[in-house]
Amino acid sequence: EGRPAAPGQTSAGGQEKQPAADDAARLEAHLRQTDALRRARWQQQVEQWRQEVADDPQLGGEHLAATVARAQLALDRFDTDKSIGRLLEESGYGNHPAVLRFFSRLADSLLEDSLPGSEGGGSLPPLEERMYAGWSSQRS
Repeated sequence: EGRPAAPGQTSAGGQEKQPAADDAARLEAHLRQTDALRRARWQQQVEQWRQEVADDPQLGGEHLAATVARAQLALDRFDTDKSIGRLLEESGYGNHPAVLRFFSRLADSLLEDSLPGSEGGGSLPPLEERMYAGWSSQRS
């Protein structure tokens, strides 16, 4: 009469309606495919950042181990609950050249603020460990 047919039933015109479950399944499949594409693109972006850092004359190459060590020093100093480090690692933003450059510069300023023979840096490791972090195993 004037009401639409229920899913799976025949309408007055004799055509069967598509069940709502089919529409939901197609939507679910589309969303999964879109999410997989988005994740793949993001992973490509993170890999591009890693390559940019490796190719950067100031951050990468033979300086990469020191850059990462300095960035980690700054992060360890200020990220006491490790939440920022987890965020950077899980998101991939820890590989962004600007983020590494920022934390590396922050560490450089921490090292500059420490006077020789003083405890100006707080509970930082000895200067030689901070300056050559990761290098001793690389150069042997």
